[in-house]
Amino acid sequence: MKKILLFSAFFCVQFIFAQQQLDFTIRFNTSNLKYEVFAKPNFTQNNFTWGPSQITVLVPASFPNQPLLTTSHAAGSWGDNSIIYAPAANSSFDFHAFDSSGALTNLVANQEKLIFSFVSPSGACVSGVRLYINNSDPNSSQPGMGGGDFGNSVDNGAFTEVYNANYNNSGIDCATLANEEIIATEINVVAYPNPVVDFLTLSGLVTEKNSIEIYAYNGKLLKTIETSDVETNIDFSIYADGIYFVRVTNSENNFSIEKIVKHPRD
Repeated sequence: MKKILLFSAFFCVQFIFAQQQLDFTIRFNTSNLKYEVFAKPNFTQNNFTWGPSQITVLVPASFPNQPLLTTSHAAGSWGDNSIIYAPAANSSFDFHAFDSSGALTNLVANQEKLIFSFVSPSGACVSGVRLYINNSDPNSSQPGMGGGDFGNSVDNGAFTEVYNANYNNSGIDCATLANEEIIATEINVVAYPNPVVDFLTLSGLVTEKNSIEIYAYNGKLLKTIETSDVETNIDFSIYADGIYFVRVTNSENNFSIEKIVKHPRD
């Protein structure tokens, strides 16, 4: 009898897991000039065990060949860690696979959950960005994919797949945002010294409020600074040698993206 009860309990748990599904979409936020990826569950659960995951975004091949600057919001720390630029299987797009090891996440049925966001290299809306479509977009065996897996997947922490499908995923059309202000003007921020060893100075911050974001080369957001000063210093001595990006957005949603090289002390 005990074996039967244990088997029944296991079957019930597996049945519940099988009913858990997550759908995904991507939109452009005209307020912060970021692309935002949302998950929408068909179930409600506090501390849902969101396990290892990958969500792939396709961007036009006209994007510069570099990782996208990423901010994590839920379900762990997301990074743009696997990239294929304009593969022969679909040379119109670059493939950016964002992955996360996961984290406990509160979910409410049929309510969107912001998972991660990223910015285009231009800082403004670019049409055509969409999510990868499983069993439709090129897989690892197709020309130019380099054997890489760029599918979408979300593990529930118990080796059960809960990724289901995408919605509203025909490709972002910036023209449909005509009632929103999507034009971003590049501001003339000066960053020096570059390369930097200790402190990086940013000048030309002319508005009442400026948001400064520091990203690693793989697109992971490292730090956010809010300032109203026209000039500010950032301690780069705490970072490893390499390439970083500094994005400055002012209160008028104008922006600057600076590529910074961190050098070691002599």
